[in-house]
Amino acid sequence: MLSVLCLLTLFLIGMPILIFGSYGIILLYFDKSGEKKSDEESGEFEPKVSIVIPTHNEEVIISKKFDNMLHLNYPMEKFEIIFVDDSTDSTPQIIEEYSKKFPFIHLIRSRERMGYSPSMIAGCKAAENEIIIFAEAGSFMDSQAIRNLVRHFRKPNIGLVTGKSIILNVGEQVGDTERSYLEIADFLRRAESRMDSTFWVKGEATAVRKELIEDLEECDATFDNTSALIVRQKGYKAIYDPHVKFYEYAPKDYNDYSKQKTIRAANWIKMLLRFRKMFFRRKYGLFGCITLPMQFLMLAIVPITLFVGFLSLITLTFFDVTFSLPIWSIIGAILLMSLLFDRKIPIILLEFEYVLLKALYQVVFTRTEHDKIDKAISTRTCAVK
Repeated sequence: MLSVLCLLTLFLIGMPILIFGSYGIILLYFDKSGEKKSDEESGEFEPKVSIVIPTHNEEVIISKKFDNMLHLNYPMEKFEIIFVDDSTDSTPQIIEEYSKKFPFIHLIRSRERMGYSPSMIAGCKAAENEIIIFAEAGSFMDSQAIRNLVRHFRKPNIGLVTGKSIILNVGEQVGDTERSYLEIADFLRRAESRMDSTFWVKGEATAVRKELIEDLEECDATFDNTSALIVRQKGYKAIYDPHVKFYEYAPKDYNDYSKQKTIRAANWIKMLLRFRKMFFRRKYGLFGCITLPMQFLMLAIVPITLFVGFLSLITLTFFDVTFSLPIWSIIGAILLMSLLFDRKIPIILLEFEYVLLKALYQVVFTRTEHDKIDKAISTRTCAVK
């Protein structure tokens, strides 16, 4: 019985190390050997764009959002802004006032709560231009964001481009943690883009070819991430560009932060389950053969094996210290090495695994809906100060 427990512990603890280690080596290879030349092209490239922004009770922040959108470095005659609103406050009235001054601002009004994905689908269907840009009421685009997004569409194989989040409240504990987390996520997205495609899409600043998503009628995960999978499924690439910048605030407290991360993780898991038929399919390139299976293992399998593995290791320690001590030593060495890079990495990893377990529980057992959960109010409060 003890030998079985020893083998089980080795397997459960070793599997996450193998998965993270092998994928990390693959990504490092593509990140170092990938194309690093600038994507800048000579000459102007200014296709018409439609910016879609879902809103729900944004009266506190909406005027600041307008100020940001109206000062982007892009010809106003070449874009339209579509707000899809299901608010119960004065948000739609504020939007209507702006639409009277600026004819390129449009409002789609719903009397019932729609949620993020249905709102985005409605807005994209109403869009008149060839390139659709996803935006969000509580984040603010860099003045060059649209230009840096659309320049990639000169290449016919690019279907979607996503950008980089800059955290504004980095002096706060949650803000510092989120910045460190995003540094890891940005490495993943950059390396995955150089390898093939990424599905880590930030809906606060993302552009997509309208023709690729106009048949999307429903979405059981988040619309932005699902769009990346749809684009790759149709033979185009979804890429990350760190020059596409937008600014946002991390939640002020860990309750909001944990809720935000759980929603995101649950939607990733739902999305991967929906597109599981793309796994190990050569027609989807390295994205289908490596990225999607590895992401599924990291997001859905590793949290379970780590949790059960540590329970098994703790149990084993009481029965066989000689066998368990080297395993604890290896775990300690890995944590020490991660501390040399960034002292927050162990905390971020532990928090993320906890969030994934929580998300898995909600997806599998409680069937929680993650599209209509309210935003972190503290991020809006920060933005208007």
